[in-house]
Amino acid sequence: MMAKMDQELVDYSGKQEAARIATNAPLHPFKLAKYFSLLSMILLLIFGGFLATFLRNSEIDAMKRQAEERNASMTQLLGNLLVQDIESLLAEAVGKTKGELHTLASVQRLNTRITSIVRGSEIVKVKIYDPRGLTIFSTELAQIGEDKSGNAGFNAARTGSIYSELVNRDKFSSTEGVIANVDLVSSYIPFVRDGEVFAVFEQYQHVDRLLRQVERSVIKTLTVIVVVFAILYILLFWVVLHAEKIVKAQEAQLESANRDLDRRVEERTQALRESEGRFRSLTQMSSDFYWETDADHRFKVRTYSCREAADQVLHEKSFIGQLRWEVPHFSPGEAEWQAHREVLDAHLPFRDFEISRYGVNGNVSNVSVSGDPLFDADGCFCGYRGVGRDITEQKQAEKRLKLYADLFEQTNEAMLVTDSDNRIIHTNAALTRITGYSAEELLGCNPRILSSGQTSAEVYVEMWAALGSNGYWSGEIWDRRKNGSVYPKWLTISAMRDAEGVVTHYIGLFIDITERKQTEALIDHLAHHDNLTKLFNRHSLQGRLGQALATAQRTRAPLAVMFIDIDRFKRVNDTLGHHTGDLLLIEVAARLRECVRESDIVARPGGDEFVVVLTGMEDARDAFPVGNQILQMLAQPYHLANQVLQITPSIGISIYPDDGISVDDLMKNADMAMYHAKSQGRNNLQFFTAAMNAAATERMAMELELRQAIETGQLELHYQPQVCTHNGAACGVEALVRWRHPQRGLISPLAFIPLAEETGLIEPLGAWVLEEACRQFAIWRAEDAPILRIAVNLSAQQLRSPGLLAQVEDVMARYQLIPGELELEVTESEAMSDPERSFDTLRALRDLGVQLAIDDFGTGYSSLSYLKQLPVQILKIDRSFVKDIETDENDASICASILALAHSQGLKVVAEGVETMAQREFLAAHACEYLQGYLFAKPEPAEVCLGRLRELSIAAASP
Repeated sequence: MMAKMDQELVDYSGKQEAARIATNAPLHPFKLAKYFSLLSMILLLIFGGFLATFLRNSEIDAMKRQAEERNASMTQLLGNLLVQDIESLLAEAVGKTKGELHTLASVQRLNTRITSIVRGSEIVKVKIYDPRGLTIFSTELAQIGEDKSGNAGFNAARTGSIYSELVNRDKFSSTEGVIANVDLVSSYIPFVRDGEVFAVFEQYQHVDRLLRQVERSVIKTLTVIVVVFAILYILLFWVVLHAEKIVKAQEAQLESANRDLDRRVEERTQALRESEGRFRSLTQMSSDFYWETDADHRFKVRTYSCREAADQVLHEKSFIGQLRWEVPHFSPGEAEWQAHREVLDAHLPFRDFEISRYGVNGNVSNVSVSGDPLFDADGCFCGYRGVGRDITEQKQAEKRLKLYADLFEQTNEAMLVTDSDNRIIHTNAALTRITGYSAEELLGCNPRILSSGQTSAEVYVEMWAALGSNGYWSGEIWDRRKNGSVYPKWLTISAMRDAEGVVTHYIGLFIDITERKQTEALIDHLAHHDNLTKLFNRHSLQGRLGQALATAQRTRAPLAVMFIDIDRFKRVNDTLGHHTGDLLLIEVAARLRECVRESDIVARPGGDEFVVVLTGMEDARDAFPVGNQILQMLAQPYHLANQVLQITPSIGISIYPDDGISVDDLMKNADMAMYHAKSQGRNNLQFFTAAMNAAATERMAMELELRQAIETGQLELHYQPQVCTHNGAACGVEALVRWRHPQRGLISPLAFIPLAEETGLIEPLGAWVLEEACRQFAIWRAEDAPILRIAVNLSAQQLRSPGLLAQVEDVMARYQLIPGELELEVTESEAMSDPERSFDTLRALRDLGVQLAIDDFGTGYSSLSYLKQLPVQILKIDRSFVKDIETDENDASICASILALAHSQGLKVVAEGVETMAQREFLAAHACEYLQGYLFAKPEPAEVCLGRLRELSIAAASP
């Protein structure tokens, strides 16, 4: 019976194939050429569209890379040219608001330089961000101060990568103005110094021209492709027409064969229905699928499970006639198959042999098969019969369980599981590594065994409340390791509930955050301390002084704020270098800490300024001995870098509550007291007084009025003649500035020149004096005035100004001054403050034809070796030496020595402050060339001075 059924199964396969080929309906002719034309045209259009898109995108990508490389090159150029400006801006931008950033002079200067660099290039906008994402600069100034820390491009650049994107803007504000409907490439480019991202540049490059080139290139390429496709289409169409003729002939033959198959199929249909019924009944009794093989182990029958029915790869036609190991599979391996074949060859039963295959959709299918051998009536082996079971879901579940187990054991985060009574039932290796406890030591214990006792009870109350309400809690707690060390950890606990909502387990996961806490502590220290001296910085000083004031208010105790400035510290940096200056600041900080108590505050707000806050004083007068101690300690010699230095401090002190009750008031008043100490000769301490406040208020008012005076023309020049010693004839004049205040009247230069030097107004004031003096000299020369030269004083700031040479050259050219007619006077201390730089500037001025003079000679401390290198022609003896030469032998000796020294160096001498005939006779006896003083004339307005010059010339010409 079984043999007969096997034969019917084999026949079933052939009949099914014949049924697929033969149909009762006649074959309709297939219009190959028509459908080929439509289909090929559609495909060519689609392919052409994709190709055009691909080509255009490729060209755009290439263009964008080109723009990105240009932006990167421009960034490197800008970074190299402007690194000092950027460093300065980064430093000034710290803590500034958006409005303050807009007012920074460095922003305006940087804007001017960058605009001049990128003008005429494709770069239309430049923005600079600091490492935190703050926009510290933009050529569109309104964008300064924006926060870009969340921008993907900025974050990519901050890690060292270049990020670019192509954008289109309807309107765009560029360095050249507003551009409409523009295509741009925006690039975020890191500027790296010493291996770290120092700043991030964002550049916008105008790419309209490049895009037009891309479009032209794409159009040319597509034109060639269309021509090629047209030729190819014509050739293929001819081939299809020829093939269509062949197909029609074959269709006629197929119709004849089809009618013959119809008859044969009809005869076998009834037999197939009966066989199909038997197979359906048999497969319904199996677990998943049924199979049979012949004596050669080739499949005769193979049904498929419901899961396999949807997968055509596993359809029965893939099995019939094949050996089991010939059917595509990836598991088991060759060794397992060999063992399985040995069982089959021995005609032994087998159970649960597993096979894994890939389906057509790429999914893995796992089956387990079992089988028994079949023997005929004579005992001869005739094959196997068996069933199979789909175990795919079972295998997937096993993999998931293994994955969860591996995650639990191999994760770097410590994990533990407790039951509902909070007893530990499982831990992982990470927990053992962090705590030192083995799993065996912890099983059955309450997690409180890990507690250090340093976490407050409120935290645990909050934890259990959260677990009870929402089943989740996370937070920081402190635990103890097995070795007794305490450590912080971040703990996350989740409650597991069953279907009824009852808690069955708790899962805890934690990490050791010791390193993070240490990093946070370091960051906090850096944020609140000066990186060089390790003292509190300005930000920390504000907060701690505020706390100290609150304590002082509560305890009604006085408090002292000392503002300490190192005298002439700039000279240390300029002469010995910033490294030595830094070493000096570090040593000063150490000495300050030694002078005060642990409870006192020592801070460095910046530069060479220090602040000491004395807290917990019983009497305000206690600040005086501490201040004196600081004066003495800081004045001791410093042994730094094989050099011995000696400096002095100036200290200003304000007292709470007498001098202020707020941080700002106390700091401001201590600062004013410090400046008063400097004005008193430095190296002393001064307590704040109301008079200082009034003086500071007056100084601020005068500064504002001086600015207005320069702008509104309140300044005027007075001129004092210089005469030849031997005959009294006028040989030149010195221009001296005066301020005619609309309310205060004529203000002496002694009152406003020091203020101008401190506030930086000396440069515009000095420029005005130089311009006005040369203008007046040109007028006198046109009126044939008896005058050979005009002398103008230069300040130290003007001497250091990079624009001085161009300014002098311009004014001499405009007023047609010839060499020797303009004399510039610099003081001895100004020339010696930075000798090398001063020498270069003075040589350049002399090359322009300017006569140079050292003013107030003898009051400074210059080296004679330096002095003889100065390219000057005249020395001016200070009036303090001339005043008493009649009565003071020392002054007379000094004047004689200066004259001898000058003449030995080939220099001429002007003596200032000559008021008596005896002074004139002494100076004439020592061959002083020129005299200046009240004996001849006071400083007078231009029209009065002109008359005075004529009188002196007439008197000199008289016998």
